[in-house]
Amino acid sequence: LTACSMMGAQLKGKEDSITLRLKGNGPADLTTVCLELAANMLYMAGKGSLEECRKLAEGAMADGSALDALANMVKGQHGDESYIYHPEKFPRSALSKEVKAEKDGYVCHMDTESIGIASVCLGAGRSRKDDVIDYKAGIILKKKYGEPVKAGETLAVLYADDEKLFAEAEKKLLAAYEIGDTKPAEEPLVYDRVTA
Repeated sequence: LTACSMMGAQLKGKEDSITLRLKGNGPADLTTVCLELAANMLYMAGKGSLEECRKLAEGAMADGSALDALANMVKGQHGDESYIYHPEKFPRSALSKEVKAEKDGYVCHMDTESIGIASVCLGAGRSRKDDVIDYKAGIILKKKYGEPVKAGETLAVLYADDEKLFAEAEKKLLAAYEIGDTKPAEEPLVYDRVTA
């Protein structure tokens, strides 16, 4: 399971700011996980019961104050907060490549580690500490766990500035997707809470 659709520094920042700009109407799985994490952080800070804190988090997303808080965090780290309000300002990679499903079925499993490795192949992460990160590189997932897919349909889009990086990333990404004949059982995004 994965609760985000975009991997890579700028793509992820764009997805997060868009989700907050849409006041919780972004990807449902990402919104659910973010609200759960925010509610638990507020709860640990003593802001009320877990249910009260969930309502606080939902309210902050709905009224736009969560977006403003993210912009203030970026500004506080000497970043340009205008990117939070205008994610279209994020630069794009020069090249993209669609990765297509090889058969019909349902996404029954996604190996998230392999997807992460695929993003490293594109330059979006490091395999060694001295590797340079391409902040524009990454992956946008078009199909996620439990979703139906047809042969030839786009599973994901790869982004990089060097076409030579696509082959290995595509191979890793295709291996990360398991397409089965039957729709898999729905699984929770959050399994449990760890408490003291």
